Amino acid sequence: MNIPIIKPNIDRYVDSVKGELVRILKSNMVTNGEKVKALESEICKKFNFANTVALSSCTSGLILGMKELELNSKEIILPSFTFCATAHAASWNNCKLKFVDIEEDTLTIDPEKVKEAITKETKAIIGVHMYGNPCNIKELVKIANDNNLKLIFDAAHAFGSKYEGKYIGGFGDFEVFSCSPTKLFCTIEGGIFTTNNIELSNKMKTSRNYGSPPDYNCETIGLNARMTEINAAIGLEIFKDLDRIIENRNQQAKLYFKELKGIDGIKFQKIRENCSSTYKDFSIFIEEDILGFNRNSLASYLQKKGISTKYYFYPPIHKMQVYKDHNNIKLPITETMSKNVLSLPIYNEFDENVTMTVCEEIKKHINES
Repeated sequence: MNIPIIKPNIDRYVDSVKGELVRILKSNMVTNGEKVKALESEICKKFNFANTVALSSCTSGLILGMKELELNSKEIILPSFTFCATAHAASWNNCKLKFVDIEEDTLTIDPEKVKEAITKETKAIIGVHMYGNPCNIKELVKIANDNNLKLIFDAAHAFGSKYEGKYIGGFGDFEVFSCSPTKLFCTIEGGIFTTNNIELSNKMKTSRNYGSPPDYNCETIGLNARMTEINAAIGLEIFKDLDRIIENRNQQAKLYFKELKGIDGIKFQKIRENCSSTYKDFSIFIEEDILGFNRNSLASYLQKKGISTKYYFYPPIHKMQVYKDHNNIKLPITETMSKNVLSLPIYNEFDENVTMTVCEEIKKHINES
């Protein structure tokens, strides 16, 4: 048995995208072309976004977006329970990082902790839509407005998720999605930057191209953060299937809930009321004092059975070696959830047998322990 933690399912698009890739290569126009513009347009149209900028990665979008908001060297509040890129992007801007705890049920940044952490030096808040579950956007917007702070959302996991009926991507000063192979919408590598601010959008289009306008008289210090035509062409093909992909991932999540929810000692992320998740990941949380074994034990058992899992996210950022200056801060909920999290296989193509096999093996381990 071999069940990987993720499967991009890109192979199903080989035949449908092959002709377009050949055409792009024959044209010799592999960047700054029509496919990128078409992808930006399609995303704006479907999600009703004001402005969309396709990039080489979500990380580059965070880095350049913070730079264009003039947050260099400023204090930023952010969660520690997230992928390292959230903090790395702020660090590339030489920001002062102020980590706060998360809500135990939703696993998203706790607005009350944000309020407690604000000082006269604070200039921005970063919220993370964890596993695709939207933050408490309404509260964060209020806090940002009341304190004249910039509000950024790391939406890497949340392509297609909804907050109170509205697609994630139209909130705060900007949001950025990831299109890497671990995400439900994949362009092989890439990122999508969204904002309601047309001026910021135009700046990002310049920044992704080294900060250079057509006359090469650079207006800003940018990066080579362009999405290629090949990446965009693949993205356009997969984008056609987005609704089906989201439904498939939700069906898998429902089956996991159905099979595991009655087990004492296994906890789940709560999806915020009136919101929907696209389940970039499906994670459970192991309570060792109830089950008699820890997360690592279950992961090891599943690995022996050919089932891959991940600790999304362990260690939390404030405990990482690279952020040693923050190692001594206490974030009890973050630390507990990070120590107990286990992310299970979930794919764009729903295979009931895979999900059931994972659940059956988890139950076996419980019965044998």
